[in-house]
Amino acid sequence: MPGQRFDIEIERIKGDIKLIRASIHMIEFNHLKHIQDSISTINKILGAIGFLVASQLVIALRHLFN
Repeated sequence: MPGQRFDIEIERIKGDIKLIRASIHMIEFNHLKHIQDSISTINKILGAIGFLVASQLVIALRHLFN
């Protein structure tokens, strides 16, 4: 009887491990992809802002020295 109880507990733990693996897989292949896309978009926006600021600086320096 105690051995059967341990077998049931082991099967429950195996089921929990499968659920954890499925959750990790979902995070790894779904959520991280969306986060990566968001960071890429933010980097593009920051690059554009940096370009605009540098352009304004060049224009200001041209007017300053003319």
